[in-house]
Amino acid sequence: MQGFFALYTLATASLSPIFRWVRFFNWMPVEYRDMESAIDSTSTKYVPSERDVERCISNGWWDLAQRIVLLSHEEGIDLSYIVRQSVQRVQKHSSDLLKLLDRHHNKVDVVNTAFQWAESPYEIFLAVKFSNRWSSPGALVVSNESLDIEGNMLRYVSTGTQSDKPKRYQLILELFDDVVKDETKVSAVSMGRFTITLKKARPGVWKSLTKSREKLPNQQVWWDMQEKHQLACDDFIFDTRNAKTEDL
Repeated sequence: MQGFFALYTLATASLSPIFRWVRFFNWMPVEYRDMESAIDSTSTKYVPSERDVERCISNGWWDLAQRIVLLSHEEGIDLSYIVRQSVQRVQKHSSDLLKLLDRHHNKVDVVNTAFQWAESPYEIFLAVKFSNRWSSPGALVVSNESLDIEGNMLRYVSTGTQSDKPKRYQLILELFDDVVKDETKVSAVSMGRFTITLKKARPGVWKSLTKSREKLPNQQVWWDMQEKHQLACDDFIFDTRNAKTEDL
């Protein structure tokens, strides 16, 4: 028997440091233990609250948060709004942290905006969308906008966010001919879109938007607008041809 107690004492002494390390790694802050004690209290009935569940979620005390939510059902207390709001906040912070793992997280992608165009003998009409394709979703709101027009050069730049990533939107065009800078009109038509109306320096029908006469990948015809002005374009071409014939 004495040998047994001696063996037990030796084993206990050797395991004591291990137990101490286990207790160390299971250590939780005082606030956690206080919250746990309040929930487990038998003397005072615990009443789930928005403040408590928000605090547990914010600190990552998921076991306590789950217990509070389950208790809220028993008490008929609705915590759904604050729980969803708190979880979304944690998810956002987690997502932002994960993005920082990318060394190029600060890189801003450049997007050549999708646009449609139409013309009359006297004006050019542009509809611009904050996306690289007209059929694709894009940014709804942008900032730091600038529009520069000089001769036949048009340059539009802005910044926005798309799919939680910063974007730099631009539209750079070397137009077929000069336009009148002071006659430029810009209008917001919907979230994520706007229009630019340019007055031609010389009346005419361009048939091509750019000086190179090449169709850009992000370019489309604004058919609805073009139909409104097609008759005027046809008449202008007809009158111009007749005038040249009479001169001969």
